[in-house]
Amino acid sequence: RTRRRGLPADPEVAGRPASRLLGRYLRHYIMWVLGPFERALVRAKVSPNAVTLASLGTAAASAVLLARGHFGAGGWLYLLTGMLDILDGRVARATGRVSRAGAFFDSVIDRYAELAVLSGLAIYYRDRWVLAVALAAAVGSVMVSYVRARGEALGVDVKVGTMQRPERLFYLGLMVCQSPAWEALFPSVGKPLFAPAVAALLLLGASANVTALRRIRHTLRALDPRGPDHIPCVAEERPSS
Repeated sequence: RTRRRGLPADPEVAGRPASRLLGRYLRHYIMWVLGPFERALVRAKVSPNAVTLASLGTAAASAVLLARGHFGAGGWLYLLTGMLDILDGRVARATGRVSRAGAFFDSVIDRYAELAVLSGLAIYYRDRWVLAVALAAAVGSVMVSYVRARGEALGVDVKVGTMQRPERLFYLGLMVCQSPAWEALFPSVGKPLFAPAVAALLLLGASANVTALRRIRHTLRALDPRGPDHIPCVAEERPSS
């Protein structure tokens, strides 16, 4: 299609900064593939919140399958979760249902979905060293989102770092769903290790935490250009519990 009529450019993708880990061509391609589904949901007048809840359902199903060692189906369901996460926002914009409440609901469900899948992987690897990697990935995914939310609440634009949620979801889902093929070619001794999934968790755990640390540094510099050593260590006053 691109050779004959050119790249099917998506306006939203074109208007956003390019991702280092997800090239602009791939993002345009994904939006082109999801276009018919988006239009079908709009014609059927499906609520964006219903699509968001469906993404939570697929993530929960993925977590159960991963915990039981069914990495093929679990990985594809997690990729489906990412597609639904894309579609809920696009359906909301196409139908004029964008709201702050909807954005908040979507963000909260995204955190539940991501942690559910990482919990499923942690359960599967509970008797191996990979458990520590899965927990590090969970910490990194939470901190990436938290630092951005906290920084933006203080008026700082915290859109720095490479391993944001789309990248985390795409690479983890892709590597997990391909793990059974690798295991068939290079079988592990005893309980299957699913090496590509382990590699994805290592990448996710390292890069997500590095991204969180970069965002912390960026936010501290924006709040006080003199550096973190000059920031008074005064916490917010909270009512006693």
